Amino acid sequence: MVAAMNEKEQHGQQAPVPKSKDAKNLDLFGRKVYSTGGLQLRIANQQALLSRYNFNSWNSMLKFKELVPPESREMFGALVNEGKTVTQTSLQALLDTADLAARTLSSGIAMRHTSWLQASGLPLELQQTLQDLPFNGEGLFLEKTDSRLHSLKD
Repeated sequence: MVAAMNEKEQHGQQAPVPKSKDAKNLDLFGRKVYSTGGLQLRIANQQALLSRYNFNSWNSMLKFKELVPPESREMFGALVNEGKTVTQTSLQALLDTADLAARTLSSGIAMRHTSWLQASGLPLELQQTLQDLPFNGEGLFLEKTDSRLHSLKD
């Protein structure tokens, strides 16, 4: 057992990181982009939860409108509506932030996919064909995709 482990250490193990310098750099950058996108998504999620709580708080303020003196009720209602509008705008901005974070995540995935293809040793034509294949939704199962994959065997 010890001899097998020593031999494994001498030969090294296959790492998921590509061997060429350019592919390694692209892979590392892809990892960082992916991590950044994940962090952005978590932050946007937490902010959205807080904004939703804020919106619900403004909604519950309307219950107290009758307790406010009659001469201030209109101003109180305007204040509550303004707070709700600000919170709705904040929620929309957070939706846009989450969309940006999702795009950042997919950019990181694409970078890592490209670095893997560069390090794979596959012919350049095959790499380009694989990059052009639709890997989402219904496009993955189209006859056109199948025919392109089968033509690569030849």
